[in-house]
Amino acid sequence: MNIWKEESFEDKIYDEVESFFNIHELSEEDETFALDVIDTLRDKNILVVEKDNDNYGYLIPLLYASKDKTNFKGFLISTASITLQNRLKEEIDKLSKLIDVDIPVTIAKGHVNYVCMRRLEKYLRSHQVNDTLNEISRKIEKEMIDEKDYPNISREIWTNINVNGESCRKCLYNRECKYYLNRKSWPDANSVLCTHDLLLSSLKRKDSKMFKEPSILIIDEASILKEKVSNSYEGYITKNMLKSIINEISYIIGDKELGEEIINIIETFYDKLGILIKSKYMGDDNNYKIYSKEVINTLKDDILLLFNSLSNFRKNLGLYQNSDDLIYLKKLLKKYTNILYDMIGKGSKHIYYFHFQPNSKNSISIKYGRKDIYSLSASLFANNKYGKVFTDSNIVGNDDYNTFIESLGLDKIDDMEMVREYPLGKSRVKK
Repeated sequence: MNIWKEESFEDKIYDEVESFFNIHELSEEDETFALDVIDTLRDKNILVVEKDNDNYGYLIPLLYASKDKTNFKGFLISTASITLQNRLKEEIDKLSKLIDVDIPVTIAKGHVNYVCMRRLEKYLRSHQVNDTLNEISRKIEKEMIDEKDYPNISREIWTNINVNGESCRKCLYNRECKYYLNRKSWPDANSVLCTHDLLLSSLKRKDSKMFKEPSILIIDEASILKEKVSNSYEGYITKNMLKSIINEISYIIGDKELGEEIINIIETFYDKLGILIKSKYMGDDNNYKIYSKEVINTLKDDILLLFNSLSNFRKNLGLYQNSDDLIYLKKLLKKYTNILYDMIGKGSKHIYYFHFQPNSKNSISIKYGRKDIYSLSASLFANNKYGKVFTDSNIVGNDDYNTFIESLGLDKIDDMEMVREYPLGKSRVKK
């Protein structure tokens, strides 16, 4: 007696993808790649593939899967550049016609790619208006203005009118900003093309993820992901940053005297830091060689004094009623206070170095990055609720995937099957 068994969600996609490849006479490698993506979708493992930049075979199973709104929660594709985002969107549009599927695709880009209403108004008040700026002014009331739609606008003008993230918290337009209104829709989108920077920002959040959890994550141009992960955990502290926080807090609480002493300590510390670097580490060519441990050990007492002063300043703020702005500034102050403590404490979590720019107003930055970057990277991709595909044309050398896998800490992920794939050539999908 034959027992009929219902075909699974993944089995249906297998059949549809195989039929597609039979019709369009694609290469065996392209088909294998597409079927491996389905395996990753089903098994929730990690697939690593070296492929040509023009190979988009992984899109075919994703588009077929998108037809099933019940079993498929959507896909998230992360890329290194906006150029590739636009190319992927074009490829999805072409393949969607062949597959006969219509899905809305969200392109998520950083705020610097869009016009800020407040900064545009300020710029127009003090600069000569041209046709492009007039057009932007007319449109911005109705839609979000993207830099890609104005290829002829100069870099100088754009950097004066785009959303730069500064003072967004206090912006008069924060409730009607087209960029932030659009960004609120990202967590509900099923098909998203984002940048690596936005992907990492979302993965690092414990709550309020920027994107919803997909059924599968594709990371294209993955060879630069190691650098992106490392950069995402880096930070810096300048004299002006600390002074600005103290001055703003003093203004909010209406007590200028409370911050005066700590401002003087900040000034003194950075003056000593600058003198030390110039006298001991600056070369004849105005370049510098900084050994962080030597600098930290030399100025350990001064760092401790600054840490204690900031800590006492924070304690005194407990006497004042909190506002949203004060809470935000106190969090920033706590972050930088903890960094100073980490610099001189035992078992430091960070690597420190000092960046000096001669003849610059903000001449010295205390820069820091995490030591345990491989473990942190592994924790970002250890979610076993969905599959992950890493692709690039330059992932490996001599067909050895170990270097790439270890560079992202993927080898540290427990209970996750790692599938290592072969190099692929160009996709030959007929348009």
